Amino acid sequence: MTAPAAEPESYRLDSVIKTSATKGIQWVHKFCIKKLPTGERVHQRDHFHDKRCASCLDDEDDDHIFQCSKRRSVRKKVINQIINVLRNTVDTNLCDILQEGLMAYFKGECMSNTMFRIRGKKGMGRYKNLIDEQSVIGWDNLLGGKFSKEWRLQQKAYRTRLRLVDPIEYDRIKRKKQRKQEQQNEANNNKKTTKSKNKTEEFHGFFQAIVPIILEMWTDRCIDRNTPVLGGRIVAEYDSLSKKVTHLYTLREMGLPEDEIKIYDESLKSKLADTNQQLKKWINRWKPVIDHSMKRVKELAQENSKPIWQHFTANKPAKTKVSRKISQQTKSKKYSSNPLTNVYTRLKKKRSSSRVLPVIKKIKHKVNNLITALYTKLGKKRSTSREQSELEVGKQMIDDRFGDEPK
Repeated sequence: MTAPAAEPESYRLDSVIKTSATKGIQWVHKFCIKKLPTGERVHQRDHFHDKRCASCLDDEDDDHIFQCSKRRSVRKKVINQIINVLRNTVDTNLCDILQEGLMAYFKGECMSNTMFRIRGKKGMGRYKNLIDEQSVIGWDNLLGGKFSKEWRLQQKAYRTRLRLVDPIEYDRIKRKKQRKQEQQNEANNNKKTTKSKNKTEEFHGFFQAIVPIILEMWTDRCIDRNTPVLGGRIVAEYDSLSKKVTHLYTLREMGLPEDEIKIYDESLKSKLADTNQQLKKWINRWKPVIDHSMKRVKELAQENSKPIWQHFTANKPAKTKVSRKISQQTKSKKYSSNPLTNVYTRLKKKRSSSRVLPVIKKIKHKVNNLITALYTKLGKKRSTSREQSELEVGKQMIDDRFGDEPK
C-alpha cells in the first residue's frame, strides 16, 4: 500500500509581491510553476537558440538558475536569511534542516544522503515526517513557496515546549511583544492609517524575503545572456571591474573596523566569481562608503594626535628648535695647528683646478755601515775589491787531529 502524496502548503503569491506591477506578479507565477524562458525550454521551441548558460556555458534549466557557479553570492544571500532572520524566532532544528536541504540542492548533491545524515543527528526523530514530506514535494519547489504543512505544525509544537519549560519567562516575553505591538498600533493611528497588516508566519516571511533575491538573480542572468559580445566586450568589461574590486579590497585595512565587517563580508576570490552586473552593483554601493571610512580614519587620527614635545614635557615645549634650512658655508674651514692636521698638505684658498700637485721626492736608501765598523773593531780590513780571486778565509785549514793526513 503506497503512502499518500504530501500536500504542500502554498502561500499566496499576490502577498509576496509588494508592488502592484503586472510584470512582477507574472514573473513570480512563471517562476513558481517553472515556466521561465530558460535555455533548454527556449531551445525546445527553437533549435537555433543556444541552450547553454551565458555565464558558465553549461546547459541551462530551472535548477541551473540556482546552481550556476557564477552566482555564489546570490545563493549566499538566501542562506543568510536563514542564519540572520529565521534563527531568532524559529526552532533551531528546523533551521538546520532547511539550511542543509537548500545547500545540498544548490550544490547538486544527492538529497537522500543529505536527509539520511540529518536524521542521524540528536533530537531529529520528531522531524521524520517533515523530512519525508518535503523530499516528496521537492526542495526546488520549496523555493517556489511550496512548504510542507509539517513546518507550521513543528513550529507550533516548539512554542508549546517553550511555554511548558518556563511559563513565567514565556509570559514575560509575550507581554513585551504585546506592548510593542500596541505602541506600533498607536503610531499608526496617529498617522491616520486605517489599513492594518496581518501577522506574517515565519516561513511565509522567509519566502517573501527570498523572492526579490531570486528576481535579482534572474535579472543578472538575462543581462549576461542578451548583452552582445562585440570584440570581447564582456571580457574587457570584466577585466576592468575585477581590477577596481581588487583595488578596493587592498584598502581593506585603511577604513574603520566596523565598516570592514559590513563591506568585505566575503573573500576576494568568491567576489570575483560574480557576474559583471553584480560587481557593478557592489562597486556603486560600497565605493563611497570606503572613501568616507578612509576620510573618517584620517580625521580621528588628527584629533588624537599631539605635538612630539608633549611625549617628554607635559607643560612647555622644547626651548630649542631645529632649523631645516641648509646654511651656505662662505669661509673655508680653518684647521688648528696640531700633529693630526699637519699630516695633510694644505693648498691655497684660491687655486686653479688644473694646477698640478707638487711631486714628493722619494727618500734614497741609506748605506748601513755596521759590517764595516765590525771589521774595524776586529783589526781587520774589509775587502771591497773584486780582483782578488781568493780571500784569507779561503786559505784557512783545520789541523789534522788523528794523524791520517796523506803524505
